[in-house]
Amino acid sequence: MSLSRLVSRLAFVAACSVGIGGCLSTPISSLPRLMRLDLATMDMNEVRAALRLPAMLRVRPGDTVMTIKTRVEGGSPTEDRFLLVETSVERERVEMAGEARPGDAITIWRIAPDDVPRVEAIQRRVRASLVQGPRVRGSLEIQVSGGCRTAPIPDGAVAMSSFLKPARGETYITLVSDLDLRRVIPLANWQSTIPDCSG
Repeated sequence: MSLSRLVSRLAFVAACSVGIGGCLSTPISSLPRLMRLDLATMDMNEVRAALRLPAMLRVRPGDTVMTIKTRVEGGSPTEDRFLLVETSVERERVEMAGEARPGDAITIWRIAPDDVPRVEAIQRRVRASLVQGPRVRGSLEIQVSGGCRTAPIPDGAVAMSSFLKPARGETYITLVSDLDLRRVIPLANWQSTIPDCSG
């Protein structure tokens, strides 16, 4: 099963944070900025998602997916999936330096440049619907599935934090702070369920 149990949990985290449906995991201080976000006008070439996990846990290429769901009033929903790619640009890593902690690792993810035009096409459709109708409504989810471990996972809390940078020149917004994955993903045996990265 690897980290597949994280899928629904992290999807919920991203969806409730960006959509502001009321989420106890999101710090109250983040809500005003999140409420101002407009997914139809965000420059997706500049959007970044960051994840802080204990260093023995790895999110691998292909494990992180952004899903944009849209629905036309009175119509059927559509779902577009985009693999996120990890960025190692030093400037972007410096921006997250204040969130670094001993024993943890931070990864930063973005939409693959080749996929940005696809996202922009969805955004244009949403904006056009505001003028021409029928109204298109949408939501954005960031999901993590898969994953592996590089060392045994010690007893105690497995804290995860997630962050969103909505635009160039803006700071990261904390979506979830120190969520104990053991509490929300009650695996009977983390060592055997989460595969070794060398396997």
